[in-house]
Amino acid sequence: MTGFSRTVLVAAGLALAATVISAATPQEEAFLKVWRVHAADPARHAAVIEACQSVMDRASTLGEYLPAVMTLAGWHLLASGKEQEAIDVFQKALTSDRGAPAIARSADTLARRWLTRLDHAKVEKGLRTYYAANVAFPTTLSPVFAQPNPPPKADRFGDAWVYETKALAKVANTANQRFSLHSKTLGNRLTALKSVPFTSYGKRAVSIVSRRAGTPVMVEFETVTDAGAQRGTAGEGSAVNGVRFLKLSSDGQFALMIENENDFWVVATAGRR
Repeated sequence: MTGFSRTVLVAAGLALAATVISAATPQEEAFLKVWRVHAADPARHAAVIEACQSVMDRASTLGEYLPAVMTLAGWHLLASGKEQEAIDVFQKALTSDRGAPAIARSADTLARRWLTRLDHAKVEKGLRTYYAANVAFPTTLSPVFAQPNPPPKADRFGDAWVYETKALAKVANTANQRFSLHSKTLGNRLTALKSVPFTSYGKRAVSIVSRRAGTPVMVEFETVTDAGAQRGTAGEGSAVNGVRFLKLSSDGQFALMIENENDFWVVATAGRR
């Protein structure tokens, strides 16, 4: 698991405070094997895609970790320029089951966010096609949706696009020469595909400091970014220092997490295995 160039994984040698109750399951080991390939070098897209594909076709191999591996593969496919393959994988990760496990629901949100960005690019393309013919952007998106092979009318969360036109700054009589387009869920800052570059995966390094026995399981994490280190305690499903804790492995040696904006997976570890 990597972050910014100066992000480091800390507390590698710290032991868990509670006694390990059981060994890791085969599904957890399979997931961790894939994650290690990713963490070794997130820029080696082909290697990660191969590792993901080696287990993705066998749901029993990964169990509830399957959606996480699928969406990890989707990101690497997208980053390597294989857009349609990425779309196909992200779409397979979608679920409408609100009672699905937390990992599946988080994968659904992650997939919808990346698919929304890809759909946003299609709407942008339609707007620029309209501009080329009219030397102005339309006041609504209706003409774009009337084009051949029209882009989606809504984002992947079911909300209509937030769209408006603007005049050029400091130039008179230039109405509809600029536009603003974004998803209601993602917001203007994060909707464009280029707003989340593929030069790095995620922003945080997280390690397990201690595990507290009980129900629910409580785990203390240390999170490291360029801003420094922070510690916090969270139960499964709750957030701490910019990440949401989803599941602790059976042996307590790693926790699957997701960044609060739901674009990147995070794996917190409890020292070297």
